[in-house]
Amino acid sequence: MSLKNRARDKNLDFGDAATASDPARRASGVQKRAQRAPSVPMMQASAPLELPLISIGSPADPSLLEPTYAYLSAYCFACLPPQVAQRLNVAVYELYANALCYGSSAGEVRLEIRRGPGGQGARLRVTNHAGPAELERLRSQIARVQADPSAAFNGEMNRFAGASQPPPMLGVVRVAHESTLSLELLVEGSRVSISTICEG
Repeated sequence: MSLKNRARDKNLDFGDAATASDPARRASGVQKRAQRAPSVPMMQASAPLELPLISIGSPADPSLLEPTYAYLSAYCFACLPPQVAQRLNVAVYELYANALCYGSSAGEVRLEIRRGPGGQGARLRVTNHAGPAELERLRSQIARVQADPSAAFNGEMNRFAGASQPPPMLGVVRVAHESTLSLELLVEGSRVSISTICEG
């Protein structure tokens, strides 16, 4: 090898080659180049989008209630304060059960849980498609519950004991009476949403 070639090879950076037997002296060329590179300031992260804690869509099939509720209940207790999760679980079960049982088989049932106002507590919304008769019955029941949850609960219990038809809507009144949660109804065409907020 010529003197010129030896001088050139001496100046090359062989950072990836093994260096002696001392592990502390071994380094990769990537590490060396990173050490020589000027530091670049990291970009500031943009504000996170307000996404739901959980959002589940399904057909209106009552057989989905128990397995889905088992998952939702565990999720609530894992992600929310215990006092919020306990009260919200009643609403999750009852409102989801109503949507699966009385929703139109042609439309999706969607359940969403979001953080409450100011990041406190949680907001639950259950949405499904329903026919005119079911919508009118639901409107009437929500109005009774909003006016007097205790009286609405007692009335539905009496109907349940008397096996009256149509079946009593115990789920909706149970949410308001037992969990002391207010209910809000929104109807857009054939699509109906029931929501509630459980504060911490």
